[in-house]
Amino acid sequence: MKARTLAAAILLGCLAIPAVAAERGTAEEAQALVARAIALYQAEGEAAFAAMTVPSTEFVDRDLYIFVIGPDNRVVAHGFSLERIGLDVTTMIDDAANPYGVALIEDATAEGAWVDYRREDPLTGLVEEKSSWVVGYDGYVFGSGIYRP
Repeated sequence: MKARTLAAAILLGCLAIPAVAAERGTAEEAQALVARAIALYQAEGEAAFAAMTVPSTEFVDRDLYIFVIGPDNRVVAHGFSLERIGLDVTTMIDDAANPYGVALIEDATAEGAWVDYRREDPLTGLVEEKSSWVVGYDGYVFGSGIYRP
């Protein structure tokens, strides 16, 4: 009986792994989310940032969320954390002492670029590898990232 219980627990644990993976956004979906955010900004200007910020869910999809950095290097929109609004991203470093906030700003181009760093994954609560797609547009940096556990 104990062997069956253990086998069932192991099986359920194995089945849970693909379910978490299925809940993750893809690189293409992150890029599409950024493109949608830029399109909304083009249509509505700075008023669009409210639609991109918590508690709005228009720009959140599973572990994907939009963030926007303003010309003053401060977060003006964030789909996952209201506490990030107003944060100076040049102060952000990851647990490997990587100043990724600076990289998000400096690497953003009109064509878009990927920036790698480590962040807490909202699905697992663990610090995971992350790549964010960042696009510079009209003095702002629009971004969304994928977690790579």
